[in-house]
Amino acid sequence: MFKRMFKGEAGNVFKGMLTLLVGAGLARIIGLLSIPILARIYSPEDFGVLALYTAFIAILVPVMTLRYVQAIPLPKTDVMAFNLFSVCLKLIVLFSIVLTVVLVMWGESVLGWFDMEALLPWWWLIVLGVAGAALYELLSLWATRKKDYKVISKTQFTQSLIGTLVKIGLGIFALKPGGLIIGQFLSQSAGVTSFIKNARSDFRSYIPKIRYRKEKFVVQYYQVFVWYRLPSQVLMVLSVQAPVIMMATLFSPVAVGQFSLAKMALMVPASLIGTATSTAYYAEIAAIGKRDFNKIKRISINVAKNILLISFLPLLLLTILAPWLFITIFGEDWYAAGEYAQVLAPYILVMLVSTPLVQVLNVVGAQFVFLVINLIRFIGLFFVYLIFQSFSLTAYEFVVWFVVFSIMYAVFQMTMVFYYIVRAASGEINEGCK
Repeated sequence: MFKRMFKGEAGNVFKGMLTLLVGAGLARIIGLLSIPILARIYSPEDFGVLALYTAFIAILVPVMTLRYVQAIPLPKTDVMAFNLFSVCLKLIVLFSIVLTVVLVMWGESVLGWFDMEALLPWWWLIVLGVAGAALYELLSLWATRKKDYKVISKTQFTQSLIGTLVKIGLGIFALKPGGLIIGQFLSQSAGVTSFIKNARSDFRSYIPKIRYRKEKFVVQYYQVFVWYRLPSQVLMVLSVQAPVIMMATLFSPVAVGQFSLAKMALMVPASLIGTATSTAYYAEIAAIGKRDFNKIKRISINVAKNILLISFLPLLLLTILAPWLFITIFGEDWYAAGEYAQVLAPYILVMLVSTPLVQVLNVVGAQFVFLVINLIRFIGLFFVYLIFQSFSLTAYEFVVWFVVFSIMYAVFQMTMVFYYIVRAASGEINEGCK
């Protein structure tokens, strides 16, 4: 099976993915091994606060660069790409200042809108977390453009190691839930210095070539990312974080914490495959560009099939054994998390297959489609939320209905992605991303 993965047009994707898996694999192993320790140091309520912090950071990060960052692998020349890099860096600085002012002046009201008042003492870590995560994304996409998978792999390992050690160390010294929040900040931001060190020759070459007219040109040329990709990304992140936000408003902090641990335990190993594949896949199809959509179609089909082959059996076993595994590994207090994980496993499988493929819409030039499918997802989840507000259903039932809806959405998303790949390959779509 693995030999077939490295043959044909998809070979470069999986070679790149293998490089990313080396460091990311070690990082996920560290994260996975740390969960039983953290589950015995911190309470479900502490994990609930961590889930809210993670959700808030995830919602704000796309706004920091107006999603221009996603276009960095696309320009034909490094000079134009670095002018786009410069624009993104300036936006991060600007929005960090704006966020600081908003949280200082109106933090209690803003966090109250999302039922996140528990984060108020940690508002400064929200600013640092958003800025750090946005900067890491910016630098990692420059490395993706250069296909420098080794440095990406190294930073993933660094993030996991530092974040885990801080969470455990501060938890032992009874800084709760602060230890989880500080560790999460470091796990999203650490590794920035490695990117800078690795790219310093690029910086020396291209910083003198930054020009206002070039920045203005790339801002206008890729403005489709602002009008379509930004709202799409915000809707997508809101949809991904919706279960945590909904559970925070509908159920107790304990339920939020149980769900958070279940999701964390599943996503740590799953993201090993998902992140590596998505990064390598986007680098390869961006390099191909609009020259050969038939090749992109073949790569996309092979990537989807291979992810399914790799992921199916482990997630099937997890679906069967999750409650027993959670009690054995994390302790009796986390039985509900095991039940949630059992339900979430099929959702993780379909998202692993469908999520990386969305990157192809950047190349095809179908940003409006990405906006529409994410708007449909958001509206659907909103109706799920309204239903749960109207009926007294349990947290377990909420997770079940969330998974059912999410699987239906993932199938719809994959259908739309392949529909537009086929259209592009047949020549029906001739316009690239602006």
